[in-house]
Amino acid sequence: MSEELKDAGRVLPSAMVWATFFNGLLGLTMIITLCFCIGDIDGVLNSPTGIPVMQVLYNSTGSFTTTVIMTTVLIILSMVGTITVIAATSRQMWAFARDKGLPFSSYIEYVRPGMDIPLNAILTTLLVSLLITCLNFGSAVALNAIISLSNAALIFSYMASIGCIRLKRFRNEPLLPRRWSLSKWGAPINDAVICFLAVGFVMSFFPITPLPAPVDMNWAVVIFGFVICVAAGNYVVSARWHYVAPVALVKEL
Repeated sequence: MSEELKDAGRVLPSAMVWATFFNGLLGLTMIITLCFCIGDIDGVLNSPTGIPVMQVLYNSTGSFTTTVIMTTVLIILSMVGTITVIAATSRQMWAFARDKGLPFSSYIEYVRPGMDIPLNAILTTLLVSLLITCLNFGSAVALNAIISLSNAALIFSYMASIGCIRLKRFRNEPLLPRRWSLSKWGAPINDAVICFLAVGFVMSFFPITPLPAPVDMNWAVVIFGFVICVAAGNYVVSARWHYVAPVALVKEL
C-alpha cells in the first residue's frame, strides 16, 4: 500500500515503528489484564458458551448484559480488522500480479476503466478467504494447520526481507537510497529481529501438546513445504520468464 502514500519512503517506516510500539504496549496491557481476570483456566476452556473469551468477560463482570455488549465490541473490531486485512492483502496480490509473479496474473491485475480499486484482486482475496473458512466445517485440524501456516509464512517473509538487508550490511555493500534509516543501529536491530523471528518461526510448527495423535498434530510444516515446492515449481516453469521485479521498473524510471 506504500504505492498509495505520499512520501512513502519516510511516512511508511515511521508509521510501522509507531504502530508496532503502540500495538505492543496495548497488547501487553491486554495480556496482563487477561491473566488477572482469567480465573479457573479449565473452567474457561470448558465454557458452555464454547468461546473462552466470553466466559472470561462474564467471570470478570458477572453480568450477561455487559458480557454481550463487550462481546459485540470484539466482534465489530474483528470485522473492521478483517476489512483492513483484505484491503492490504488484495493490494499485495494486485502488485504481485502486476509484476507477473502469480498464476492468472492477467486477470488479477486487471483494473476496470473508471474504477480506482483492484476489484479482481479483492474478489480473488475474498474467494480464497471464504474457501479457507469453509475448511472449519469439514475439519478443525485442517483449519488450524492453515492458520499456523499463515503465521509461519508471515514470519518467513519478514525473515527473508530483513535477511537480505542484513546480508548486504554483512558484505559492506551500499544500501539503496532511502529517506528513513536506522543508521548505526541497523545491523544489531536486524540481528535481534532475525533471532526473535527464528524462534517464532520454529514454534509455529509445534503441536499444541507433546506426543500428539495424528488428529492433534500440527500439519503446518507439511503444508508449508508443499507451498514452497509449488511456488518454486511455478517459478521454474513459468514465472521466471514473465516476472518483472519492481526494482527493474524503478531503474527504468
